[in-house]
Order: sequence, then structure tokens, then C-alpha cells
Amino acid sequence: MPIAINGSGTITGISVGGLPDGIVDRDTLAAQAKGSILQVVSTTLTAVASNSTAAEALWSYNDASLRATITASSASNFFKITGQIVIGSNGLAVSAILYDNGSAVTTSGVLGDASGSTRRSLVGTDNGSTEGVATIPVHAYISCADTNEHKFHYVFYHNGGGTNDIFLNRPYSATDSNKRGRYISNITVEEVAA
Repeated sequence: MPIAINGSGTITGISVGGLPDGIVDRDTLAAQAKGSILQVVSTTLTAVASNSTAAEALWSYNDASLRATITASSASNFFKITGQIVIGSNGLAVSAILYDNGSAVTTSGVLGDASGSTRRSLVGTDNGSTEGVATIPVHAYISCADTNEHKFHYVFYHNGGGTNDIFLNRPYSATDSNKRGRYISNITVEEVAA
């Protein structure tokens, strides 16, 4: 069957496999398609981590075990950041902020609105029990803005009036019992084509 370009802009006469190899492939399509995932970096912490965090202080968990390092291929693309944080505390409200290269990410949509002297945050929970944990989902979408290396990690604080322990991946009360659990926290960063 001959190949024909019709007046409507459609092409007829091409069968599956009818184009020579290398004309169009999956990489070519993905590189050009808006919304395509260009790269994924993911890190999962399975161990327990903890910190005695003072009132109004920040616990910066900037450790390779829960940090995603990525370099965008284009400044016009976006980073989609997802993950989960499992928190144990002594009945505290614990919140988290997303940091990039040691500074808080303040892009619109990554922090709650400003209101007086309250601290703008990405996610938070009120863990009313010493025996339970709170699993906090993380979702953020920000411009890559450049092609420099970005190191994303979480920073935590609590609502207690003094120094209190915050735990990742275990409850505050962690007696050795099959009624207690150990958990995972993670962070995933995807570069999304603009």
C-alpha cells in the first residue's frame, strides 16, 4: 500500500514497523513530551533515628540515608518530591520542612501561608500517644530553576515547651514486643519535563 499524506493532515499506508529503525524511538518521544519523568532519585531510611530537640529548635536530618541528591537536565523542568515520614514522639505535634542544600525551600506550594509568628511548614502531625506513630505523606512540586546539584532532606520541630525526643521509624515507647512496629521513611525526587 502506498504512503499518502491526506489533506486533513493524516498519513495512511504506514504499518507497524514501517519506519526505519532510529527514526522515532521511546527516548526521542520521552525527551520531547511534557510531563515525562526524566530521572528518579529515591532514598529509604529503614533504621531508627532520633534527636533530643529543644523547644523552638530545628532537627536537621541531613544524612545520606534520607537525602535525595539530583541535578536537573534543564532549569525549566520541575522536581516532583514525594515520600513519607514516620514519626514517634511523647504525644507532641511534630512538623517537617523541606530543605535543599542546607536552606528551607520557600517556593509557593511547599510551605503553608504565613500567619503571625507561626512557623511555615510542609507537613505535620499531632501524635497523641507515646505508643503510636504518625505517618506523614510528602508531596511537593517545584521548579528546578537551575542545573546545579540539589540535596533535598527533611528538618523537624515540635510543639513541646522544652527539650523532647523525636524518633524516626519507631514509637516513643519502644519496648520489645510484637505489639510494636519498626517502619520506613523515604524521599523520592523526580525530574519532570516542562
